[in-house]
Amino acid sequence: MASSIFDMRLSGGHPALELVNTVDSRRGRWGPDFLRSFDDVLAFVERLQLIDARGLAGLRERAAVDPGKAEDALANLIRLRETIYTLFIAEDTDAPYPEPALSTVVEMARAGRARQTLLKSNQNFVWALPFDNPSDIFHLFAIAATDLLTNRSGRRRVRECKGDNCGWLFVDRSKGGRRRWCSEASCGVHSRVKRFRAHGDDR
Repeated sequence: MASSIFDMRLSGGHPALELVNTVDSRRGRWGPDFLRSFDDVLAFVERLQLIDARGLAGLRERAAVDPGKAEDALANLIRLRETIYTLFIAEDTDAPYPEPALSTVVEMARAGRARQTLLKSNQNFVWALPFDNPSDIFHLFAIAATDLLTNRSGRRRVRECKGDNCGWLFVDRSKGGRRRWCSEASCGVHSRVKRFRAHGDDR
């Protein structure tokens, strides 16, 4: 069982879903929450390799200068995380996307895209956030969430892990499209052990 942002599994298969999964459990119980500070947020995006070392250093410096902005960014990121969860838990059941949640994510992504600048990366040009404000963190994940929504035609639907005390979300990229667990080594094994013990009790 993970205890912090540093040892949580990355099983979602997409940055927006990894963000949702920073809550250790959503089934049976809720929590603990691995995003307890802005430092946790920076460690998380570093693990996902979403921001380079220069950008991370700049954000750490700005957070130290204005901790209020960092706290606001953390609060907005957590609000966005729960909104993304609401969106994609609906996709798991083929239900319509909830309009309030969709509107919130779209508005956050639109604000983020307005801050993007065109940068040259090797021989290519890319749109990128400047990462000169802690708010760019939640803009980054809002953009990622809308990208996941718009790319649905090229992927299977997002699924919810049905493991006890889990409920993490993931993109099913298994060969047969029948993946049931966020991790076969954790929730998959626990489920089989529970089923085996239940059969044993029936004897």
